[in-house]
Amino acid sequence: MDFYEVGKIMSEVIFVDVKYTDPTVKEFKEHMISEDADENIVNVVVGIHFPTKLGLAKGIRHDFEKVSGRKPKRMKRYIEDYKENWI
Repeated sequence: MDFYEVGKIMSEVIFVDVKYTDPTVKEFKEHMISEDADENIVNVVVGIHFPTKLGLAKGIRHDFEKVSGRKPKRMKRYIEDYKENWI
């Protein structure tokens, strides 16, 4: 699943057109800071997200299931469960 697919699922669940725009790190940081986001948190998000954009987060791991003993939620279910947080 990629970021574009997540946007499509979010659009279906919250009835708002959500599109992933693939911003550069600079564009993302400037936008988030202009929205009064904490710069330290923005830097953490960049640190997690940037390697994924570069394709360094290869494959699916099953660590969550091993640790928790249960399967992770499907993306659509997660978005549905937290719908109020997205809108």
